Parts: sequence; C-alpha cells; structure tokens
Amino acid sequence: MLELLPGIGVELPGGAGTLRFGAGPEEALARLEAAAPRTYRGPRCSSLTLADYSEPRHAHDAWCSGYLHQPEWNVVAEFDGVRLALDGGGPDAADRLARIRITGGRPGSGARGPGAVWDGVDLFGHPAEEVLAVLPEPVRPPEARGRVVVPRLSLRLDGQDVPAGEPWRELVLAGDGNGGWESCCRGRFGCAAGGDGMVGIML
Repeated sequence: MLELLPGIGVELPGGAGTLRFGAGPEEALARLEAAAPRTYRGPRCSSLTLADYSEPRHAHDAWCSGYLHQPEWNVVAEFDGVRLALDGGGPDAADRLARIRITGGRPGSGARGPGAVWDGVDLFGHPAEEVLAVLPEPVRPPEARGRVVVPRLSLRLDGQDVPAGEPWRELVLAGDGNGGWESCCRGRFGCAAGGDGMVGIML
C-alpha cells in the first residue's frame, strides 16, 4: 500500500520511509529504488522539456496533463501493478519534487490493485462514486473530463469517463504551492492562462 500524506508526500511500503515533497531527484530515486520491486525510465515522449514549448502556459498545461517531465524526474516505480511517477516543480523549481502521480489497475479490467490509501480508504479499491462520498469537498472542474479535484488534500482523481462500478484510474498528489509555475498562473491542477499542452511542440 502507498499511503497518501497530503502536504508531505507518500509513505512507501515495506518500511522504506516517506517520499517527501521538496526532495531532490537523486534522493527521491534512491528512496524508490529501495522500496519498489521495479523502477525504470518512462517513455521518451514523457521527456519533453520546457524548451519544447513556445510559451510557459503551454508548458504548464502539459505539466498539469502529465505530458511534461524534466529528464531527471522521468522515472516510474511499480508496486505490484500500481505505478508511481514523479514530477519536479517546473520553472526555477525543477530540482524539487512537486507532484506524485499514481496509476491503478488497467482501465476496464475491474482490477483492484494494492492501491493508494488516504485516511484508511483505498482510493483504487472501491467504485469511483463511493470514494467521492468520503473525500472532503470534492469538486468537478467545469472542464472536468472525468476529473475531480479535492483542494483540501491537494489531490486530483482522474478517470476519463469511469464506467459505473469501476475504480479511479489515476491520482495526482501535489505539494504545497504551485512550484515554479506562478509565472504562468496560480492554477495547481489546471492552467488558468488557457494553455494547450500540444501547441508549443507543434509550432
């Protein structure tokens, strides 16, 4: 089990300790390698850097959508089918862990992996609507597209039209603040400046 600690990070299984927001990439990688049965580099398309985008708002939107990763953070750890990935803080904060993304079972499989737990509730272990019922003040943004944000926990749940009875498929836990993205806007889980993550790399 991965235990979510809002504002702090994630408690790793097997007594491996806490993966903390603000950690540098080498520290975070060492912590994951000590805890996870398998770690590996993410796909090349997940290694787009700020230089690949024409404006900060496009880069911010790509970062919010999970497309943008600084190369030093492009690592995935697997815990019995649950995958954990890391994101640095963006401009002027890329050397500090800012977000932790955790992906559950295969979409449509009904799989209930070992999960990610907050306050005793496995967020991947129950149907999506049941999970929402126990979270503090969940909000569906206007552009939700299957997403729910829980501001009090700095948590985003992603489902992309989760079928009835299926669990959430991915979550993002963010650290305090907005990393280095204040030059774009103050949005933590969405680009308030109207970015389009694919525009910068297509121009």
